Parts: sequence; C-alpha cells; structure tokens
Amino acid sequence: MKIFRISVLLSLLLIISLFAGCTGENSGDSEISGYIESLKSGTQEDKKKAAEALAERGEAAIPQLSAVLTSEDKQSATWAAVALTRMGEISVEPMIGLLSSGDENQREWAVNILACIGEPAYQPLIDVLNTGNQEETEGASLALIKIGGPALPLLSLELNTNPDANLAEIDSVIRSIYATAGLQERLANTTASDLASGDRTV
Repeated sequence: MKIFRISVLLSLLLIISLFAGCTGENSGDSEISGYIESLKSGTQEDKKKAAEALAERGEAAIPQLSAVLTSEDKQSATWAAVALTRMGEISVEPMIGLLSSGDENQREWAVNILACIGEPAYQPLIDVLNTGNQEETEGASLALIKIGGPALPLLSLELNTNPDANLAEIDSVIRSIYATAGLQERLANTTASDLASGDRTV
C-alpha cells in the first residue's frame, strides 16, 4: 500500500512539474507576442520599448521577430531588425538561415542585420560563401560587401589558407569591397564646388 502511495505521489509531482514548466513557457510566449503587437501597432515610444524588451528576451523571441521581417510595414520590420541586431551573435545563425528564405523582404533584412551585427558574423558569412547554395551565397556576399574593410583580413586569410575555399566567390567579394571603398572615397572627395560647376565625374 505504501509503495502505491509513493508511486501516486511521484506521479502527481511529475504532473505538477510538467504543468508548471509548460505554464512558464506559454507565459513567456504570450509576453513576447504582446511585445510583437506593440511593435506592429504601438506608438513610436511603444515600438522602441518593445524592441528593447524583445532584444532582452533573446533566442526565444527570434522566431516571432523573424516573422515580422516579412511585413510590408517597413516601420514594424525596422524595429524587429533593431531587436535582432541588438541580440548580436545569437542572431547570426537564424539570419543566415533566412538568406535562402522564400520571402524577399526577409532575405533583404537578414543581409542588413548580419552586416550591422558585424564581427560575430564575419566567419559564419565566409563559411556560407564556401558551402551555401546560390541564394545563401549571394546574400552572404552582399552582407560582406556592406561590412566592407573590417571583413577583409578574414577574407584574405580564407583565400590564402583554406584549400576548400570558394576562391572565385571570395575573390569577387574582396574586389567588390575595394571597388566600393574607392567609390565612397571619390564621392567624399567631391566638393560642393565640383558639383556646382557641373563636374560630377566620380
């Protein structure tokens, strides 16, 4: 009889434990959903606070934030991107996953988020150049070009030391970074008087 009672007690404790765990998870999901709604329909201040709160939630908020990136409402998508960028390194792999998304908005936002995250994304993006499919490779290339000069040392190292590197793609990215940097420099050196005189050659 005592063994039966112990068995029943253990079963009840297990059920209570599982229930408590599920309740906490649902509560967290509900809280995240509330912030997502604020992100979509709140005031500007509400959106800002929601983005900050979602960034603090970390990995648990990434799926719902990623879904917002598909929105045609650019303001909501922008705040979602802000939250994902603030998360830093934990956003890198999920955003790389979106480089091959069937949604164009998601792909574009993923590229920009990865570029804004910066250093934690450098090597994962280079790895995509070597192993990704066409869409992933295109997105990774664009992100690295947007990052520009800071990514060059790792790109050069990969080009010169990895026998399995996608040499053509990496070389193309390096050339594009240098070309973009040159264009930006020429634009920066174009004075207002040059433009006024009609000399717009850059």
